[in-house]
Amino acid sequence: MAPVDDRPGAVSPKRSATPTFGLTSLVMATIAVASAVGAFSAVRTWFPGLRAATAVPSSVKPKAAEPVVRDVDLPQNIAPPAAAGRLSIVTDPAGARVEVDGRSHGVSPVVIEALAAADHRITVTSDHGSTQRTITVANGVMTEVVFSLPKAPVAGWVAVASPFAVDVVEDGEVVGASGATKIMLAAGKHDIVLRNEKLGFEMPRTITVAPGRIVSLVIDAPTGLLNVNARPWADVLIDGEAAGQTPLSNLVLPLGSHQITFRHPQLGERTEHIVVTSRGVNRVAVDLNK
Repeated sequence: MAPVDDRPGAVSPKRSATPTFGLTSLVMATIAVASAVGAFSAVRTWFPGLRAATAVPSSVKPKAAEPVVRDVDLPQNIAPPAAAGRLSIVTDPAGARVEVDGRSHGVSPVVIEALAAADHRITVTSDHGSTQRTITVANGVMTEVVFSLPKAPVAGWVAVASPFAVDVVEDGEVVGASGATKIMLAAGKHDIVLRNEKLGFEMPRTITVAPGRIVSLVIDAPTGLLNVNARPWADVLIDGEAAGQTPLSNLVLPLGSHQITFRHPQLGERTEHIVVTSRGVNRVAVDLNK
């Protein structure tokens, strides 16, 4: 409220019934605040998207594309191939000749690579002896074998030459046979029998085997007796050679197989095969009338 001037002659100021200017300002201020609040809400709603789109500084370069990694299922039952077996062969003394399954592999000590998983026959031979052994080789495994060989000659060999096959028998057991293969025997005296059961042939022999040496035995062709006859009669050929006219008796022939041919001018020809043995007199006869 304005102060009243009580002085004489003073004129009092006029009072407005309604404060028009003050109310108008208040209304305008209220409208302005409401508009500002609405505008701020609208900007706030729109601003996050705009900020997200423009938040990357211009100085930051985009990263290079990273490789794409994908999960791939691999078979679980595929195993790597197994390595072949290996064989180490040592001999005492060293320097023995080594064979595996009949194939030479040099001299000991030796390591043989890439052997199949199986049983293998190993033979080692020195100047003083030979021995064999069967060894099982497994994949991926080194198998070691040690052979002890005589360090001095303690054995020799015997070789038998014969017009027919014979077995070499000692103490009732066959220890070898005639032919190109040498038979190893311990050094010393041996009582052996040369035998062919089919031919009824037996020849006892006593031999002395020297260390590291070969004893050679030669069998001369043993013989047997043969009687030949025919009815009514025939000329006889034995192994293609003329032997005379039947009857023929006590013909001496080597033991073994022979071909006997009978010929008659009217009755024709016939051939028989016979094995001459040492078991008494052998006989062959034919009837050309039949």
